[in-house]
Amino acid sequence: MASRLKKYSEGKDYKVVAFVLACFFNDEQARIIKKVVSEASKRHYKVVFFSTLSYFYFNDLNDAGEKKIFDTISVERYDAIVLMSESFKADEGQLALVKRANEEGVPIITVDKSFDGCINLVFDYGDTFREIVRHMVEAHGYRTINFMGGMPGNSYSEERLSVFKEVLAQNNIPYEPERVYWGHFWEDPTKVAMEKMFEDDLPMPEAIICANDAMAITVCRCLQDKGYRVPEDVAVSGFDGIEIGRYNSPRLTTGEQNLDEFTRVMFEIIETGKYKTDENGKIPIYNKVQIGASCGCTSLETAHVASEMSKLKSELHQQIKYQGDLNQLIANFGHTERFADIIEAIPEYMEPLRYKTFWFCANTDLISEAEVSRQSPEDAYAPDNPVYTKSMNVLRYCGNGGKMDTDCWESMEFGELIPDREKQLEENDFLLTLTVHMKGKAVGYTVIAFDLDLFWFTAYASFVTSFRQLLEMQKAQMELMRVYMCDLLTGLYNRNGFYQKIQTLLQVAEELDMTLISMDMDGLKKINDTYGHMEGDEAIKALGSIIKSSIHHELAARIGGDEFLIAFAGRDIEGRTEEIVNLLKQGIRSYNESSSKVYALNASIGVYTNRVKNHSLDHFLKKVDDLMYAQKYLNKKERGDI
Repeated sequence: MASRLKKYSEGKDYKVVAFVLACFFNDEQARIIKKVVSEASKRHYKVVFFSTLSYFYFNDLNDAGEKKIFDTISVERYDAIVLMSESFKADEGQLALVKRANEEGVPIITVDKSFDGCINLVFDYGDTFREIVRHMVEAHGYRTINFMGGMPGNSYSEERLSVFKEVLAQNNIPYEPERVYWGHFWEDPTKVAMEKMFEDDLPMPEAIICANDAMAITVCRCLQDKGYRVPEDVAVSGFDGIEIGRYNSPRLTTGEQNLDEFTRVMFEIIETGKYKTDENGKIPIYNKVQIGASCGCTSLETAHVASEMSKLKSELHQQIKYQGDLNQLIANFGHTERFADIIEAIPEYMEPLRYKTFWFCANTDLISEAEVSRQSPEDAYAPDNPVYTKSMNVLRYCGNGGKMDTDCWESMEFGELIPDREKQLEENDFLLTLTVHMKGKAVGYTVIAFDLDLFWFTAYASFVTSFRQLLEMQKAQMELMRVYMCDLLTGLYNRNGFYQKIQTLLQVAEELDMTLISMDMDGLKKINDTYGHMEGDEAIKALGSIIKSSIHHELAARIGGDEFLIAFAGRDIEGRTEEIVNLLKQGIRSYNESSSKVYALNASIGVYTNRVKNHSLDHFLKKVDDLMYAQKYLNKKERGDI
């Protein structure tokens, strides 16, 4: 299928890559982002990262919304797509992305989880894990060894268990199934597994080999809580090289992803289109072993654990304080009646993130300042993308002490990413995009530009969560106001809404003229009695539609069963008044000419205009009602009803 839109790199001296991964704020994912950015800048590439706040473990309503990140990517605009496929624990969104990329002829690279139609990179975990097990067995001579696996049946867990068995066999060590425990890659299940190990009637092991670092850290703590020394009494090894493993006491012996090799190979494939696969059609990336002290070695790289832990503790306190600030944001603005209040408050609460520029790109149907809104045709969802509207409304904030660029929403076509994309890509090597959703439905997305050395990744995740909560509360507030102020049959204001809005109008229009137009349907009782109340409702809805099509920003309400009011103020408004009345009459005539109804729609109209100053609302209402009822009398007399 031919691309409908030009690539972001067209006419530029750089290429643009979409890089998709889960949970950008996680230490390991942040480390990947930094490596990708470093390599991209050397090669003069631009990278737009697309990420989430979840891994899709739970497949719940929140995950349903987070999965909309895949729909945010206009695949045809990129020169290549890199998908960290294993970071997501659900495949349907990834498969849809792969299909779209294939249709558009955009090369797509997947990492660790392979899909047809992709270039598949895989980290060679097996060989690296084999080196770790051999180190424990052959370098240290441990023979009584327990294995802490992930999940039974999980491919990575089973691969590592298979390697464990293989190395034991090569060293003539009997495999004991009862020494295999399952920590499910998480802290809490590992604690349960360790309790079982302490309760089992087996001699304590000399070493425990773990399938990942999170379990290894938990194993160390559990051993130490029971009075065992690591590694003097029981040695421990981990795998996957998470950042916190460097500060474990003792530092973990583990395996690390070779991110330097990964980024080099990835960009060479994108640049040349050439790659060499193994017999399984995959491109292996060979990892490396990081020797720590937990295995019994003297660590070759001494980490300043005390100072680093002090730094981490300080960061934790900052995170807790910032979360408190965000809680205050929710408390202060969660029930505000004006969305503008939230817009004005955002820069203050974003300042600690140390960002450059932040964009919020919203579907046009997200928030309307008017409680009763009329959606225009251009706001409709694109047929090929029902997730985002064809036109997006965008707010932009500048960090580093800057102020919001615009006082209102800026319009942008979906697919442009941000309004000033070309300028921003010239100035920034990378951007980060997240979806914004409510109750599983995407309502927009955020884009942020930042400095890698200054940006606060974890705080940004907290901010986006709070921002989304604010939007949800504002949307709920608006919906409640619609129920209170809106006539559900016609979509106009109801009596409550009219009186609330007219008071605001009167306050600002004291020196202006105001027009009230009163409109009362003729013959509603006859329609109800003859054709039923459902048909009467249809007639009321038809008249409401005629009113909406006859006005622009004027205040219109259904204040009773078949009674309507239109109000507006200004200078020299006689012409506009006459125009609206003529449109109402023409709308009724057109409806009757085109309608297949057996009855005709009729209405009596009264119009009153005067200076607001020195006249009460009751004065306007009484005058316009008198004129409307006089017209109703004439209409009845003309029809022969009296």
